[in-house]
Amino acid sequence: MPMITKNIALILLFFISGNVVAVQGYVTITEPWIRSAPPNAPMLGAFMNLKNNSDKEIKLVKVHAEGFKRIEMHRTINSEGMMMMVKQEYIPIPAHELVELKPGSWHIMMINPDSVPIEGSSVMINLLFDDGSTQMVHAAVKSSKMMMHNHDTMQMNKQ
Repeated sequence: MPMITKNIALILLFFISGNVVAVQGYVTITEPWIRSAPPNAPMLGAFMNLKNNSDKEIKLVKVHAEGFKRIEMHRTINSEGMMMMVKQEYIPIPAHELVELKPGSWHIMMINPDSVPIEGSSVMINLLFDDGSTQMVHAAVKSSKMMMHNHDTMQMNKQ
């Protein structure tokens, strides 16, 4: 598909769906959001969908956003009946697959914010993949009706 036609198609898709946020390289990113939190929250969870449109696995290897002391990739696992967040070096996105970053699964932990963003605002998050591509997404800060994690009782394992 010629580049101009592809760009027009992507723009139309963005306006029609309202959900496609970033398409660059082989990864399509949709529905990025950050769970709102009280003003003194020490960490925030970021979530989104990562779709790999290539024929080989791509890894999300680094995440950056201004105003946070540290950002880590985590996966929530069940270890002998105890739910634990385990720090990950990368998030694998298999070829032609969708990986959902969501509460209770893969997610991004945004740790020690300079100030907690308020509901209705957005945070720019830069994602770096092992194929060398980078993408910037605007993650909306919103409340979640989903299961809330209690970070006081959930263990964080920094393997």
